[in-house]
Amino acid sequence: MNERDAIREHRKGLSKSLATAALTGVTAMALALPSIAQAQPEPTPTPPPPPSGNTFMQGPPPPPADPNAPPPPPGAPAPPPQPADPNAPPPQPADPNAPPPPPADPNAPPPPPPVDPGRVDNAAGGLSYVVPAGWKVSDSTQLSYGQALLTKIAPEGAEPPNDTSVLLGRLDLKLFAGAETDNTKAAQRLASDMGEFFMPFPGTRMNQETIPLDAAGMPGVASYYEVKFTDTNKPTGQIWAGVVGEPVEPGTPRGQRTPQRWFVVWLGTDANPIPKDEAAILANSIRPYAAPVAPPPPAPGVPPPPADPNAPPPPPADPNAPPPPPADPNAPPPPPAPAAVGVPVPVAPEDAPGMLPPG
Repeated sequence: MNERDAIREHRKGLSKSLATAALTGVTAMALALPSIAQAQPEPTPTPPPPPSGNTFMQGPPPPPADPNAPPPPPGAPAPPPQPADPNAPPPQPADPNAPPPPPADPNAPPPPPPVDPGRVDNAAGGLSYVVPAGWKVSDSTQLSYGQALLTKIAPEGAEPPNDTSVLLGRLDLKLFAGAETDNTKAAQRLASDMGEFFMPFPGTRMNQETIPLDAAGMPGVASYYEVKFTDTNKPTGQIWAGVVGEPVEPGTPRGQRTPQRWFVVWLGTDANPIPKDEAAILANSIRPYAAPVAPPPPAPGVPPPPADPNAPPPPPADPNAPPPPPADPNAPPPPPAPAAVGVPVPVAPEDAPGMLPPG
């Protein structure tokens, strides 16, 4: 009997211990989790707005681009553009109350004329002209008359011909023809004088022609003839001389005759005949030309304008650039310049009676 009572008392004590431990654990958990019990749940993200327009006809919207997707290979076709939104508002119409554009200024200078291909300017002669096809502008520093020299372009590997050339320049009083107030007489005198200057050999003139010219409203005349030389070994010479510009009024004092006329002298032979149509086109292409006037120098004592502070600085010199090579003291001198085309032969006209015009 005493042993059973002892076992019963032992079981009661064990039940009390387990109940106390369970209550203690629940209390500790309730004290340790107040923040978790009071925390708010994370808000649900707002879904994107539905696409505008007729989604049934347009289909579902395209998926967003993958930021981690690799770039397309080079040369791949570009993706098609997105279709226009049919519900987008139309563009704003023009304002009917907007002021009209300002009218054109009647005093504004006219636009410059279109530039002809092949046109070159010659400031020394005060003219511009169109270079004929197959010809080029050459050095004119050795010319006795005129300010421009044209020579024929030779085929590759061949020498240019020396029996044909073209001279252009002012018809001033350095030429006897410049004293003629009539363009026809000036052209005939120019052709006669240039023939004696460049072809001073006995011969007979033949096939003379007079051709009217019109250089954009400037009147002109050309004179042409051929020379059959007494020496049959020489090819028949040809000369075409044209004058364009306003003639000088008769009676104008010599010192007041402003040169407003220009000339073309085309030399040739029957081996390189003169294309008379091209010569007329060249003369008719002449236009007056005035070089741009340089700004006057500053007055003494006036400081020059300040430099532009916004101008970029000049690039620095390349420190790795090699220095220029020194001059070779043993190098031969440069060859002399070749003789100019059409160098005159110093023969007086009276020594060539066959060159005189028929009486």
